[in-house]
Amino acid sequence: MKIISIKSRQWEQYRRPILNFVKRHDKDAINSCYSWLFRLKKHHLHQPGTAVKLALWEGKIIAVAAVSDYGTTHSAFIVAPKYIQSHIQIHLFTSLIDDLGVCYTKIKYDDKDRIKSALQAGLVCFAYLRGENDQIYLWFGGGHWHTDDITEKEA
Repeated sequence: MKIISIKSRQWEQYRRPILNFVKRHDKDAINSCYSWLFRLKKHHLHQPGTAVKLALWEGKIIAVAAVSDYGTTHSAFIVAPKYIQSHIQIHLFTSLIDDLGVCYTKIKYDDKDRIKSALQAGLVCFAYLRGENDQIYLWFGGGHWHTDDITEKEA
């Protein structure tokens, strides 16, 4: 497995394969990240806190991690079902923290696999919120996180 960071000069090359992968594997109908990634342009990758990472296996995309504003605005971690039980999510979380210094994500309270991966990657659950359709989400932070980064946006 190889994890690569998508730079602005590579965005046009990888954009269509990433969008196809997300459309095929993102099962969250309410908070789908497809429209956000569709609108993402290469100049957005220069903004602090924005990153896109791919996990490749024999040249094939098996996972995508994308965050905006260090994950406070958008964060997506999508893994192909065949690889969900592997440590790919852990490697993506740690790779984002290494590059950005801090990473946030919100996870549905009943998504045991993602919660387990986040905790194994060193992220800490520090808050929760009730989203659309009374869905409960847990906020996780890794690296140099602080609760004020989230609570100020929520207020």
